[in-house]
Order: sequence, then C-alpha cells, then structure tokens
Amino acid sequence: MSPRATFLALGILLAPSGRTAAQEPLTPPLPGPMPMGAACVVPDSVGEGLRRIARRVGDAVGVSALHVESGARISFNGDRPYPMASVSKVPMALEFLRRVDLGEIDPAETVVVTVEEFRPGHSPLAAWSGARSARLTVDSLFSLMLAQSDNTATDVILNMSGGPEAATRQVHRLGVEGVRVDRSEARTFADLVGLPDTIPESELYRYQYFRLRDALPDAHRQAARERYGTDPRDTATPNGMTDLLLTIHEGKGLTPESRAWILDVLNRSRSGRERMRGRLPQSTFVAHKTGTMGGAINDVGIVALPDGAGHLIVSVFVNTLRRPTWRRERTIAEMTRLLYDYFGEEFRGRGAAVALARRFGAPCTL
Repeated sequence: MSPRATFLALGILLAPSGRTAAQEPLTPPLPGPMPMGAACVVPDSVGEGLRRIARRVGDAVGVSALHVESGARISFNGDRPYPMASVSKVPMALEFLRRVDLGEIDPAETVVVTVEEFRPGHSPLAAWSGARSARLTVDSLFSLMLAQSDNTATDVILNMSGGPEAATRQVHRLGVEGVRVDRSEARTFADLVGLPDTIPESELYRYQYFRLRDALPDAHRQAARERYGTDPRDTATPNGMTDLLLTIHEGKGLTPESRAWILDVLNRSRSGRERMRGRLPQSTFVAHKTGTMGGAINDVGIVALPDGAGHLIVSVFVNTLRRPTWRRERTIAEMTRLLYDYFGEEFRGRGAAVALARRFGAPCTL
C-alpha cells in the first residue's frame, strides 16, 4: 500500500483542573472564546506538504501529530511500527515513575554503578568515570537517561524498575497500544552487531562488548545492522507514541510532581538539535526525546505553540540506511515546522477556548 496521510478527530478531554499548576510552564494565558460548534478544516496543502517531505527519504518515515486542546490529529504512516532506538527511554521512564510514586524507589538514594554495568553506545557516565565505578543519586541517573540519553543510566533505571516486561505492562496499563519495550540497552547493542543470544548480559558491559564486536567480520555486522531495521522488538507506531506522550501531558498514571519532573527533564534534552528543534524558534518549549540506531533517526515530543494556540504532540520516525543522516534529520525538522505553523495559525489565541468547547460537547474537528 502506498503511503498516505490520514486526517481524523479524536475525542480526548483536557486533564482535570487539579493539574493546572503543573501545566503552567506549558500554557500561556489564552484570550477570547471560540464560537460553539466552530469547525477547523485541514487544507490539502498540509497533507501534500507531508508527502512532499516524505519523498526525500523514500517515504521511509512515519509521523503523527495531535493538537491536544482540540483533539485534532494528522498522521502519515501512523500505524506502521518503527524501531524506537533511544525513544524507548520514554516508556521505560513511566514504569520507573510509577514505582517512585508508590514509594518503591527513592530518587534521593545514592547507588554505585560498577564498571560491569557500563554500556556501549552513548554514555557520558561511562566516559566521565575514568573506567572506575561511579557513585550518584537515582534522580541523577534518571536525568542522564532522558536528558542525555545515557545508555548506562538507562539499564540501571530499567533494572531498578522491573525490566522491559514491566515497562511494556505499564504502557498497556495506560491504555496505549503500538508501543513495546523488549530489550535492555546491552541486549539491543548485542543484536545490532550480531552477537549471539547465548552470551549472558553480564558479559556485554562496555569494554568486553567492544572486544566481542571487533572480533566479528564486517559483513556479519552489516547484516545484523540491516536486520535491526525490520526487527519487531522495541518498536512503536507514530500514533502509539503520540498517545503515550498525551498520557504524560495529561499526567495520566503520574503524580503532579512526577509529571512536572519528566517534562522538565525532557525539555532540558539538547540532543538532535537539527531534528524537532531544528526549525522552531529558539524560545519554544519542546519536551522531547531523540533516538538514533542503525537506520533509525527519530524525535518525539510535546511542543508549546505560540500566541496561545495550545500544545502540539509530534512523533516522527525515519528508518532507512539509504539516506544520509542530515537528510533524515531535516525530514523531522521540516515536518515539525510544517505542523507547528499550521496548528499555531489555526488555533492562534484559541487553545483554551477550543478545549472548553470540546469539553462541553462542541469539538473542533479537522
């Protein structure tokens, strides 16, 4: 089936008023009412714009965008699964926060991360350690995992939270479909280069991993890299990831404190500067998470629209080894800016009014 853009309206209500304080950094004052029953129409240019951008990467891209206040959604290949890469750290974080909220995990606790827990790939913690064990607090590990995409911190947090199965259970508990967590960072990196499953995870720590990886023939490693792009494990559909980000925005399954914490950490992420943030005004609030592995170049997040237009959730996944990194990143930046401009203009000064109209039975539909 050829890729196509689909346009539909979702009937999703605002978060209860008790969470207003936690939303204040995202929600500027919104003037003026919107007439009850007012309708929004998506111009053909929006769908054509997404198709035009997608062609630059051979249509190997899926995007889902949701205007929170109206519930209006636009998607392109939105139900197709894509490798999450480090975007998987978002669903992993939700099970961790659930356990923090239950008092099972103390963010202020100090833990020792041993050399045998250091992971391959991006890990500032391992790089800073000087190949020695590191002592730091649990909340610091959480920030490293999301704001700096640290793979070592991720596996410590994941193990602390019950592993991949527990992360996926929490996603389902929140009512979200199309997002699955199957592996630790250690196991994912082993699969990426074709190391056998018979190697225990305890032997896949950073320095041993490099020795094992470098002993593999180049052709073997390249074939494994190709397989990563079609592996059903650790994948998400753009629509599913957008739904998951909506649960964070609304605080579903989170205390107000945990909601504010994860949004703050995601907003402090500066990875992927040429992706979602690449063409947005520098002052824009963007709580996002990137992912990069094999052919996967991703960025997903919550964006505050200008001039009281509300909030936009965007999930963009690109999966191809046939296009350079800069082109895949530009695809994300251009799609985000197109959607930002459309929704920002369509709902200028009306975000709160649209949400109120929806709440009382007059949804604004696209």
